[in-house]
Amino acid sequence: MAAPLASITLSLVDLRPVTDRKSALYVLLTAEDVTGLGNIAANTVTALTDIPGAEISFTTITSGRLYVGLEPFPNPPVPYGSSCYGWIELTRTPDDEGVWLNLSNVDLLALPLSVVGTLTGGAPFSLGFKTPVSTLMTQVQTSALVPGPAGLTAVLKAWTGQTMIAGPTIAPQAYRPFDPYVDALTNASAPLMLTSDTPAGGAALTMSGSFLAPGNAFDPVVSLTSAAGDTLQITAANLTSAIIYRCDGGTLTFNGQIYPQNRTAANDPFGDPAQQVITNSLFRNLMIGLNEGYFTTAGPNDSTQFAGQVPFATGYGNPYANVIHAGSNSYGYPYADDNLKVLVTADPSEPIVVSVLSQSMAEGYSADPAGSAANQPATGTYQFGIGAGSGALGPIRIGNWVYPANASGAFGGFLPALPDWTKMVFAGLGPDHFIWVRDGQVDAGTSLTALGAWDPTGTVYAWPADLAWVSGATPPAYPGPVPL
Repeated sequence: MAAPLASITLSLVDLRPVTDRKSALYVLLTAEDVTGLGNIAANTVTALTDIPGAEISFTTITSGRLYVGLEPFPNPPVPYGSSCYGWIELTRTPDDEGVWLNLSNVDLLALPLSVVGTLTGGAPFSLGFKTPVSTLMTQVQTSALVPGPAGLTAVLKAWTGQTMIAGPTIAPQAYRPFDPYVDALTNASAPLMLTSDTPAGGAALTMSGSFLAPGNAFDPVVSLTSAAGDTLQITAANLTSAIIYRCDGGTLTFNGQIYPQNRTAANDPFGDPAQQVITNSLFRNLMIGLNEGYFTTAGPNDSTQFAGQVPFATGYGNPYANVIHAGSNSYGYPYADDNLKVLVTADPSEPIVVSVLSQSMAEGYSADPAGSAANQPATGTYQFGIGAGSGALGPIRIGNWVYPANASGAFGGFLPALPDWTKMVFAGLGPDHFIWVRDGQVDAGTSLTALGAWDPTGTVYAWPADLAWVSGATPPAYPGPVPL
């Protein structure tokens, strides 16, 4: 018989300076299901002073949200309203090792929170803000909102006096449209390859094709086919800026049948569960590529490469999410958990502390809250290896791909697709220690103590053991023509 699950404790702390405490704090916990709840009633707005010890306990929780706001606020809170609040999201089922936690500013930038605790592996974690919310609001107004009256529809005033900004999921009309990005992709017939999640008892589905220039709103702008002949199309009317910002709201056509873009038991009650996983995850990966700006006109635009790409590096994507990502560990759009590394798994046996901040505070931010775990392509055309005793070089980073050393101080793995010269950074030595790699080529200059070589097939590049950086050496210059 399995041991009963231990109770989890959330401690609430007010870190606002005394001058910002004119408004009292209120708390609301919502969930689809919660067990073992203590010190607060579910779905009830409660004064923090009425919560014994400012601690909330529970055993399991599904789709939970903990809201903290200034003065009593509606239940549920209204993002386009006049209450200043912030929230975290949390889930722990009986099968979960830890508590899944994240900060969220998807719908509203208003009252900042931070969360600290312990990861299931034992390391500490901290989620919060590197940049004060007041500064993030200025950045959103400068770089994300459309100029003029339309943009101002996202700027709100709380009845307690604070400025707030509604996110593009709530006020898409206020934000810069995705049209230039989508038009660039469709006019170039940019290639596209999306791979689904793996449904229970089934197999993942890879679909390839391209973006297409539509003649009208009913023509497809995305058309993909699998090796087995499955088809997926999305029309121009179903890939608007509002849909991309919300990651939902339209339909797609799969194998000739029209379905909601995000299929659920409510909107697709007779749908095949495995097929729902397939289409939902294909659409999610399309939204990630657009919102995080990974797609380019030249491609390859392969969703299996997202994990190693640098978000927003192309200058395209969701400008609101870009600001939130640069200045915090919070969600800035609905799928930020997948690749922006803002979701953590907390040890349920250790306290979790939720702190309330003022809009002028920067608190709790961690550059790598989930830890520097290995993050490498599972397959690829090219591989590299570095012999034992070289651990001081790493971890090695290529974009967002991470290659830690093994127990003997060796490195290796598949290289991502690199059509252009890209830095291979020896992060153990600092960001200014790097060489250049691209598909089938390596340029290390004279910065390393030994030369590497390609194997006879020309696909595996290997360096010997005890590889080190030459003392005083500088990284090699960019080896190709400067990209336009």
